[in-house]
Parts: sequence; structure tokens; C-alpha cells
Amino acid sequence: MVTRHRRATACVGAGIVLVGAGAWALAATSMTAVQDAEARALGPGHTPEMPGEDELALLAHDARLAAIVLMAAGLALTLSAVPRRAAASAWLGGVLAMVIANAALGPVVDGGSVLLAAGALVLVVAAGGAGAHRVSARRRGDEGAGARGEWSLVGAGVVAAGTLPVLVAQGTGSPRYRPWVPGDLATANWVTALGLAAVVAVAAVLVARTTSDVVLGVVLPAAALVVLLGRSGSSWQVRDAAWVMGVVLVLAYAPFVVAAATPSTEARTAARRRVVAGVVLAALGGLFAAVPQLLALPIVVGGMLGLVVTMPAGAYVNYDGFPVIGGGVLIAVVLFVPLLVLRDGTTRVEVPV
Repeated sequence: MVTRHRRATACVGAGIVLVGAGAWALAATSMTAVQDAEARALGPGHTPEMPGEDELALLAHDARLAAIVLMAAGLALTLSAVPRRAAASAWLGGVLAMVIANAALGPVVDGGSVLLAAGALVLVVAAGGAGAHRVSARRRGDEGAGARGEWSLVGAGVVAAGTLPVLVAQGTGSPRYRPWVPGDLATANWVTALGLAAVVAVAAVLVARTTSDVVLGVVLPAAALVVLLGRSGSSWQVRDAAWVMGVVLVLAYAPFVVAAATPSTEARTAARRRVVAGVVLAALGGLFAAVPQLLALPIVVGGMLGLVVTMPAGAYVNYDGFPVIGGGVLIAVVLFVPLLVLRDGTTRVEVPV
């Protein structure tokens, strides 16, 4: 049964990596179309309400970074049952391969086939992960078997939960961008949103301690996705409303807080801690929805840090626009701290994945 769970988790993680690769390919192959749209926006009749110089290009680079974050989370799920050191080396090798491929492979696939671009990226990531694992194995020797703890799963889920609401800050569904964003780039955005919500749900279900935790792990990410996405004509778009960020953030993060707040013993204490966690989360959701500016600082700071990954691929900040996706990772780092505090430190839990 344990082996079956491990295989299922690895398969789901691999599927999420493929979804992320598809989202990256949609954004990377549309760079020429993005530049053409930007040239039209900057042509006769340009107004300050239209995209400025290199603004759409930066948006496309940010969408590629969001897909890389999704792939990194999916890779963590795939490796969640592998011994710790082996998983860490393979994950780091795979992520490094993503960063290199984003810079080196991006210009090659521009204007080409989405399927071929996605396939090439997956091959590069697999080679990077396998190569890093082989090098690590030679240095450290055989580590033997043993499942990883639940923290790799929580980490993947929290990174996805932190990144999901930041998609709103990209503004692809805003009046400023919507008429100019190519269809493939817009599609990449909501495909990434679906993938991130799936990571949250899978991770939340795997670290759940009770049946109600499992239900919340499925229902709350689905609710976050409903709040995040809306119909725009014949396609889906990330909603253009600042209040959405706080609500989506709390909905996606809540399953991990509830699971961490549930002690492994006494049912009455568990119920009380669940209620307190729910009240605090509801209050935070209302606060962030009413004052979304509270999320601005981590989004701006983290977005600028994200340039470390996107600058080698050609992204840079001009007088219009700024990157935001890196802010999701920074938010996730902050979100991880309460889980460390809440988790029952006296009981070590190994997840049978």
C-alpha cells in the first residue's frame, strides 16, 4: 500500500512537471508575438493606459518564471518519497537545469512548436536531475532506503500557495494588458494557476491527519481557483481585482495551517485549535482583501529577486512594469514559519507516499 502511494505521488508530481513545462512553452514560444503586440501598442495613438516599452516582454518573462516555480514544486512532489540526500541533489539539479534552459532554450523555441518546446524542457530537467543525483551518489555513496518526512510536501504546497495569489498582480486580465496579451501567453497564465492549485491540493491531502483535513485539502484549493479565475469572452483569465489576492492566499494556505494546528492526541484540544486557526485565517483573509497593499512589499521585493532567474533570459525592468512572481516565493518563506511553530515537535510524522 505504501509503495502504491509513493508511485501515485511520483506520477502526480511528474504530471505537474509536464503541465509546468507546457505553460513555460506557451509563454516562451510566444515571445515574438509579445514583441509584435508591444510594437502595436507603442504605435500611433499610444496612451499611458497602454503597455509601455518592454512591459509586455517583462510580463512574458514573469509568466515563464511562474511556470518554473510550478515545475519545481511538481519535482518536489515527484521526489518526496526518495531518500533525503538523493532527493535534494536531484531537485537542485533539476531546478538549475530549468534556470539554464529558460535562458538558453527560450530564444531557440520562440515561434516554434509548443509541444517540442515543452518536451525539450522536460528532457533538460530530467537530465539535470539525474546528473546531479549521480554526482552526489558518487561522493556520498549508497544512502539506503527510507522515506522523506512530510516537510518536502509542505514546502511544495506552501510555495504553490504563496505563488497562486501573486498571479493576480501580473495583471494579464486588466484593461491595460488584456487587449494586447497574445492568446498563448494568457493561456500559460491560467494553466499555471491550475497546476499550482493542484500542487496545493495534493500536498495538503498527503500531509492531512484526519478525514476532515483531506476534505479541506481538496475543497479549499478548489475554492481558491474559483475565486482566482473568471471567464473573459471565450477563455479564462486571472481576475483583475486586488481583493482577490488575499482571499486566494488564505484559502490556499489554510489546509496546511489546519493540519499543523491539529495535535496528534486529544480530540477536544484538536477541535479547539482548529477553531482558533480558522478564526485567525478568516481575519487575515478579510484584512488582506480590505487592504491588499499589505502584500505589496513582499511582492515587489521578491519580484526583484526573481530577476536573478529571468535576467539571464533577457528580462529587465524599464520605466513601465515590474516583475512579481518572485514575490510568491518570498511570501511562501514567511508562510512556512508559522507551520514550524504550530507543528507538534514531539511527534515525527513520516508520510506514506
